[in-house]
Amino acid sequence: MEWGSGRAPLGGLFEGECEIERGAGDARLCNFGYARGLCASFPDAAVADAVRFSVSGSADGVVRVLWILEKDHAPVEHGVLEYRESAGEFVEMPEGVLGEQVRVFVENYLARKIGGHKL
Repeated sequence: MEWGSGRAPLGGLFEGECEIERGAGDARLCNFGYARGLCASFPDAAVADAVRFSVSGSADGVVRVLWILEKDHAPVEHGVLEYRESAGEFVEMPEGVLGEQVRVFVENYLARKIGGHKL
């Protein structure tokens, strides 16, 4: 499989630094999830193996984003977040990595939707 093919969960492919051991992770694995057992840096105690985002609606300047944490290809946690385009912010922003990932996902969605919008 070519790493650029398929639907990337954040709306694009990203390089970055492994949060566990700087530089030890494989960004290609992290882009699609399910790196448990494949990446030496993936924490065994992690609640989830992958995160998925989807725009569940976009109307009146509000983007609704469904997020799902998966483990062993099954949902373990989920929720809906709202991003208000006029304010340029989420109504409630999750902390940590999930917050960073959903911010990037919405940024990519808006860039495709209106051509170049950045959060």
